[in-house]
Amino acid sequence: MTNKKKICFITCVNDEVLYQRSVSHIDMLYLPRGYTVEKIAIRNAKSMTSGYNEALQQSNAKYKVYLHQDTMIINRMFLHDLLFLFENHPNLGMFGVIGAKELPENSVWWESEQKAGKILEKRDTYGYLSFIEADYAFQSAAVIDGVMMATQYDLPWQEQFDGWHFYDVSQSVLFEHNGYEVGIAHQPHPWIMHECGEEFDTFAYTTYVHQFHLWKNTLSN
Repeated sequence: MTNKKKICFITCVNDEVLYQRSVSHIDMLYLPRGYTVEKIAIRNAKSMTSGYNEALQQSNAKYKVYLHQDTMIINRMFLHDLLFLFENHPNLGMFGVIGAKELPENSVWWESEQKAGKILEKRDTYGYLSFIEADYAFQSAAVIDGVMMATQYDLPWQEQFDGWHFYDVSQSVLFEHNGYEVGIAHQPHPWIMHECGEEFDTFAYTTYVHQFHLWKNTLSN
């Protein structure tokens, strides 16, 4: 039975030091009265989607927050904000902190002319990315980035994306296909610090673009 008073944080882990830093930020969040927090770490996952599906089966929490091991939640009111968004917007299936209002033809969200949200990033130095901001509560989005994805409904992650890319794009499209809204939260100040470094496997990412287009076409048939 779904526990409507539980919030579960789900992370695929291969760096224990980073993960413990992420957990320390979760532990500092202000907990709404009557709610509990659960943390699930999936180690040795074959892919992001398989790891997230494994955790999804383990937790009965109504609210799930899927986040990277290098994601630090710096908004200490995050849990209160999450409940406000979901309780007041029952059709909001999933929200994040950065993404795009429209997905460009190449399906690379950060090349969209309608990027939205904001985030702090730590690469060689700290950087601040800020794009279109919601006027109130949240703004609708075509896709949210996987740095943090919060849900109030469970949909299985698409395991044909069997690596570490396009799990976020495909899940955004899947929620919309199932009639839910996907959003990017209004943030007066960034809610997330992402200690992502400079590494990014462009080749691995682009190999999934064609696969994503084929998969997306099957949804509309």
